[in-house]
Amino acid sequence: MFSESLKEDLYHCLKCGMCQQNCPTFRATRREYFAPRGRVQIIKHYVEGDTLLSPVFRDAIMSCTLCDACAATCPSGVRIDHVFRTMRSELARAFGPGLAKRALFSILRNRSLMRTGAALGHAGQRLIVGHGWPPWRIGNIRFSRFPRLNARPFGKTIGDQVPARGKRVGRVLYFTGCATELFNENVGKAVVAVLSSLGFEVIVPADQVCCGAPVFLAGFVQESAPNIRTNLRVLDRDGFDAVVVDCATCGAALKKEIPRVVEELGNDPSAALRVAGKVRDVSEIVAERIGTLPSALKRGSRITVTYHDPCHLARGMGVTKEPRTILDSLPNVRLVEMSDAGACCGGAGSYQFENVDLSHRITSRKMQIIEETGASVVATGCPGCQLTLAGNLEPSRGIEVVHTVQLLARSLFGV
Repeated sequence: MFSESLKEDLYHCLKCGMCQQNCPTFRATRREYFAPRGRVQIIKHYVEGDTLLSPVFRDAIMSCTLCDACAATCPSGVRIDHVFRTMRSELARAFGPGLAKRALFSILRNRSLMRTGAALGHAGQRLIVGHGWPPWRIGNIRFSRFPRLNARPFGKTIGDQVPARGKRVGRVLYFTGCATELFNENVGKAVVAVLSSLGFEVIVPADQVCCGAPVFLAGFVQESAPNIRTNLRVLDRDGFDAVVVDCATCGAALKKEIPRVVEELGNDPSAALRVAGKVRDVSEIVAERIGTLPSALKRGSRITVTYHDPCHLARGMGVTKEPRTILDSLPNVRLVEMSDAGACCGGAGSYQFENVDLSHRITSRKMQIIEETGASVVATGCPGCQLTLAGNLEPSRGIEVVHTVQLLARSLFGV
């Protein structure tokens, strides 16, 4: 599956080690086996036929969080991100998905099945709450610290269309993603309320499905095709100014990954490229028009906030300034930058449940950095990061983790 140009990337690696300084797995272990440079050399030996695929080989590649910090810092311009994703596809073909991933992929392809599962999960959570939380953990997160499932899917709660407040300045499609649809309805409500206050009519397509990132980033490209086709049909429309996301992973998938995946599948990427050209994180749109809101922003008790840059938002979509612009505009917020704000939090989707020990080492470093700021609130732009940070911060510290737009909504509406 390695193209000739991608094979050339393997030989452009100078082994300089620049990638290692920002690699979360190398910093956690100090082992070459867990460094981008080491992984590149392992892959090169495989491409040259000097080594075979094995469980040890697979562990070396799959221990990467796909944070893309290595590709961003490589002085030779090696497309390490493409190399690692292609190698994951090779491994997927060789080893298959396994029973757990087969079940997950089936759920992610079927919106009705996903909603049914979420409804059963919500009922189960309510039952457990009534009898006290058991001391279970999933990965490194206590069961009691997982977000509660929405009582109803967000799309059904909010409806297909929310009109602009006052004069309409534009129309946007809101791609809610699985997290807002099933868990984070408070984030979704904040996004819709803020966008409509800014003059945008918000359309929430009823037939959107999971973006497919959990599937193709695991290497199972072909299995992600049904989701990609459905979403391109839903989102490739005229008459809209943007496709808005509140999830960094969904945004990076639609904007950066899916056009590449479509080409890899041998299909015409035109629709994927048109959609990619319209995809914008909600913070981008809000930051552009934040100057229209000063008179509406309410002052309240001053809080100290720090901001965590999600990997997929900062490196996948190139969005770093906009969330800070929003936070700086809030009269009750004192923004304090944490050191190494763009370092991976160790969540990386299902990574934290499949690489529990390594994820814990990466996350522990991030927890220490956050606590050193003295902030009472951590803002971010990724539901996966929210889950990891909120689930691992010590409850006694009383640090809240929210989406950036939630803080703006509080300042606007007092909720």
